[in-house]
Amino acid sequence: MRLILVSLLWLALSVGVAQAGYYPSTPGLSWTYSNGETQTLSGPKDFSGQSVTVLLHALQGQPVAEDYLIYSAEGTQLLGTAAGGEVLSYTPFLTLYPAPPLQVGQTWKSTAQVDDIDISLSFEVLGVTGVQTAAGRFNALQIRQQTITSTGGQTFLDLFFVPTVGIVRTLTQDGTQIDLIEKNF
Repeated sequence: MRLILVSLLWLALSVGVAQAGYYPSTPGLSWTYSNGETQTLSGPKDFSGQSVTVLLHALQGQPVAEDYLIYSAEGTQLLGTAAGGEVLSYTPFLTLYPAPPLQVGQTWKSTAQVDDIDISLSFEVLGVTGVQTAAGRFNALQIRQQTITSTGGQTFLDLFFVPTVGIVRTLTQDGTQIDLIEKNF
């Protein structure tokens, strides 16, 4: 379950969904990555009495997970995730992104519980970096994300976020690079 939680958090973060414009949020948008994943926005949908935008994750064309996202003045929040026939709700919701715009040096944290596991996310905008992918060349904000769980799990990711586009590159702690190869805007 810990691996599912960490993987799904990266998947939700990879799009960077929030207020219209800065964080892409229009249903129908999609992103395809070099690891074979395609992410597509849809909605609205009801989740726990809230109207949410759904981020569908598919690998090699097969749906594998959904993330349920809402937007507020505070930024983008993750209410829950569905994968493998299991629906997980975060209490309180996890804040994935603060209100825009992001700025170099900015930090934020979010903590929630799912089932009996505490999850803590910490973020820092490290700087602006040029990134070349099959989808184009971008000046991206490099965001370091740390995830810690009460079961002892800990991961680090470097996310390369471009306003109005989303995540164009992810570097995992083992050095794996996942690049945006196609966007459908």
